[in-house]
Amino acid sequence: NKVVNEEGSEESNHPINDLAWVRNELVEWVYFNLASRWDSIVRRGKKKLLGMFSGYKQSQSFVLDVFAAMEKFMLKTQSRDRIFDNLDSWDEGDLHTLVSAFVGVRFPMALALNKCDLPSAASFIKDIKSQLPIHGAHVGVGLSAHEEMKSMRHHVGLALKSSEPSATRPQDIVGEFPNGVWDTLQSAMSLRVPVLVFPVNDMKSYEPLPGMTQFATRDSSLPNKGMISCITCSGGIAPFNWDAQNDIYIPMSNSNHTKPALRDALLMKPGSIVEDVYMGLKWAGAIEGEFVRAEGASEISEKPKLLSKTDVVGRHNRIMRIMTTKRKEWQRK
Repeated sequence: NKVVNEEGSEESNHPINDLAWVRNELVEWVYFNLASRWDSIVRRGKKKLLGMFSGYKQSQSFVLDVFAAMEKFMLKTQSRDRIFDNLDSWDEGDLHTLVSAFVGVRFPMALALNKCDLPSAASFIKDIKSQLPIHGAHVGVGLSAHEEMKSMRHHVGLALKSSEPSATRPQDIVGEFPNGVWDTLQSAMSLRVPVLVFPVNDMKSYEPLPGMTQFATRDSSLPNKGMISCITCSGGIAPFNWDAQNDIYIPMSNSNHTKPALRDALLMKPGSIVEDVYMGLKWAGAIEGEFVRAEGASEISEKPKLLSKTDVVGRHNRIMRIMTTKRKEWQRK
């Protein structure tokens, strides 16, 4: 988070300072509106003070609740009873207390730490959580991920319920998921969205790499039957090679069958480069040999552009073809 100081140079600014500045602006705005008419308010009493808050788009009952909370606070901390019946005894501190209480409930604020995944954010997050403990901190989760988590929670809960007769609802036993499974899932959902890369064998038909077939049907990391059930129940679809009747992955046995375009997708960390994609495909056994060149495009029918090994991958080059020196049997055809 950078700001420009009085000398015109950039310096880091703490998010807490940003929050304090915004809140102070709101407090001073409301405070000035009241202070500039304070003599009239004192003369006409509580009803006039109540009416002064009408321009902030809330009901009178809302403001009266704030008044009641402040009266209770002042009685407890300063032993001053019925303070709104004695406005002539107020000082600037009393008015600021009222305005601060009103702003806190009428204009609540939240910090969205959208760069919390950066290494430099750790110290900021620690400070923020220690200085703003009232409402705690909550990790935002994408709506689609939230729905998938709900479905997974439901199905896993039902499975565990059969072994926990005392639990009446699936959510009653979520806290007992083995080995911190639920905490792990929630932590995973809070990470940055991965970059999707679609490795292809041809930039016109977008057919998959033949070398990916083994990986796409045999690898132990593939979703199992239970995971696929959660995916489909959440509104998603099963992987292309999944045979729902036999509950297994099967390769395309008919060579004349139309090869699916963009069948495979690699989940890459944000900031990954083309060389990382090459190494991922090599690790999966989809390609062999040394990197020669690569080309990529952002969408179907777009003319591919040459890529270097150090190009960062993203939406602009997510459809990618990588060529190497050593060819597998399928590459010689």
